[in-house]
Amino acid sequence: MSATRTAPDKIVVRDLSLAYVNEATASSHTVLEHFDLRVREGEFLAVLGPSGCGKSTLLNLLAGLTAPTSGRISVDGEPVGAARNKLGFVFQGYALFPWRTVRKNVETGLEIRGVKRAQRRSEAERFLRLVGLLDFADHYPHQLSGGMRQRVAIARVLAYGPEILLMDEPFGALDAQTRESLQQELLGIWEQSAKTVVFVTHSIDEAIFLADRVAIVGRGPGRVKEIIDVDLPRPRSASIRHSAAFVALRQRAWASLSHELDDARGAPRVLEAETLTGA
Repeated sequence: MSATRTAPDKIVVRDLSLAYVNEATASSHTVLEHFDLRVREGEFLAVLGPSGCGKSTLLNLLAGLTAPTSGRISVDGEPVGAARNKLGFVFQGYALFPWRTVRKNVETGLEIRGVKRAQRRSEAERFLRLVGLLDFADHYPHQLSGGMRQRVAIARVLAYGPEILLMDEPFGALDAQTRESLQQELLGIWEQSAKTVVFVTHSIDEAIFLADRVAIVGRGPGRVKEIIDVDLPRPRSASIRHSAAFVALRQRAWASLSHELDDARGAPRVLEAETLTGA
C-alpha cells in the first residue's frame, strides 16, 4: 500500500468550472464542469483522458495561470494564488532559452529569486547531476537531443525548489524508447525528492507505470469520471508493464475511456495506439 494513502491533501479542487465566452457571437464553450479532485501530499497523480477533455486547462488552473468561472482550488489550505511559489510547471515543449547554456537555463528561476551567483551555480550543477547532464552544462539547447532538452527543463523546475510539479505531457513529443527511459528517470527523481506530482497524459501505459492513482477525465465538459488506485510495487522497472496486474489496470482504464471515444462520432481516436495493442 502506498504511503501517500494516509497523507494529508496537498491540493483540493472543488466544483470547478471554466467556460470561455465568445463576445462576438455571444456563445460560450464549457471546458470543465463540476470538476472535483484531491491530490495527496507526496503523491504521483496522473490525469488521463482524450484530447479536448480539459487536462491541460486543469494544469493552467492549478498553476494560477487561468481563473475559473466558478469553484475553488486550494494548496495546503490556501487559495492557489497565494501558493504559486510552491508550484513548478513542466510544459509539453521544452521552453528553454536558446541563447543561454544548459547551466544558465537551470539557473533561471534562482536568478529571478535573487540567489547569489555561486549558490546558483552550485544548485544548477546539483540538479544537472541528478538528471545526468552535468557534462553538458556548457552546451546550448540546440546541441542537445529532445530527451536531453526535456531533462534540462525538469532540472530547471527542480532547482527552483517547488513542492508540487505540474507536468503537461512532457514526453509526448519523444520517440518511444526515449520516452520510456525518461519515465524511469522521472520516477527515480520523484522517489528522491518526495514532491507532489500532477502529470497529464493521454497514454494509458504511461499513466499506470508512473502513478499512485490515475484520475480519468471524460470528454468535455471535463470532469473526473473515475479514480483508479495503482497497486503496483515500487520501485518500478520496465518489466512491470508485462505483469498481469499491469495488464488488468490497463484494461480497466481502457474500459472506462473507450465509450468516450465511441460517443464522439467522427472524432479521431486520440488515445495512443499502445493502449489498443498492449505494447
